[in-house]
Amino acid sequence: MSNLTLSLNCQETSEHYRGVIEKNIEQLGQSPGLAVILGCSEEGCITYHRFLMKDCLDLGIRVQDIEIESGLELVKTVSRLNQDPKYQGIFVFYPLKYPGLKDDEIMDLLDPEKDIEGLHSTNIGYLNKFRKRMDGSDHRCMTPCTARAVVKTLKRGFGDQWLAGKTVLVINDSLRIGRPLTAMMANLKATPILCHQNTSVSHLERFVAMADVIVSAVPVPGYQIATSLIQDHALCFDLSGQGNFNFQELKARGIAHTDTSHNSIGKVTRMMALLNLTYAAGLK
Repeated sequence: MSNLTLSLNCQETSEHYRGVIEKNIEQLGQSPGLAVILGCSEEGCITYHRFLMKDCLDLGIRVQDIEIESGLELVKTVSRLNQDPKYQGIFVFYPLKYPGLKDDEIMDLLDPEKDIEGLHSTNIGYLNKFRKRMDGSDHRCMTPCTARAVVKTLKRGFGDQWLAGKTVLVINDSLRIGRPLTAMMANLKATPILCHQNTSVSHLERFVAMADVIVSAVPVPGYQIATSLIQDHALCFDLSGQGNFNFQELKARGIAHTDTSHNSIGKVTRMMALLNLTYAAGLK
């Protein structure tokens, strides 16, 4: 097993930030309150929701699981939660299952200071400016959880400056993953390349062959990146839940990677959400 494989460790990263969250809660002097809305019917979201609720229980976080029957009810509920001091954070699962209601409409309806997913336009704007605190406030900016999980896992494995000068390929252009991750990589002086469904196969193959880091989040069963194109030293993150890489071939070549089970980025993503919650609760 290569040293890189040993360093790309989601479990260790998750445990480290769980410890940080515990210390933050102790410093706050009280348990923060989180409202969770499962507005999505996808299997991956349901699994994530179950683990997130368990994490909250284990960490002593006050959590309210809210069931919503319609888009109108969701709008009213989010508006109410924005004003409710019992909840310092709100977490909504996307993509929404309610016809006629767009994900970004709810993202921007949330109070940006309670938006622990970091998807409100205000928080995305601060991310693009590489700002850590909101204007005229000590309040920490929220950063998107999945994208931040990738960055933190890399930093834990290789150091804060490792990404500078690296070529990072991101195969996903969603508001939740691809776009914020590309911005984060640019902020850290990496060279990000963003690909999507309209990227030609020939261009994608060329980008794969030159990438130091590959982050793939293509939620299409059967889609895989050819292992033969990947450099030996590359780091591969599978955020798809489908298996965008052939893990056996990556292991055979000693290529460092996360996967969809034991070394999943999901456990780090959940810690990033709860870390954001401690900031939303007032931690400076």
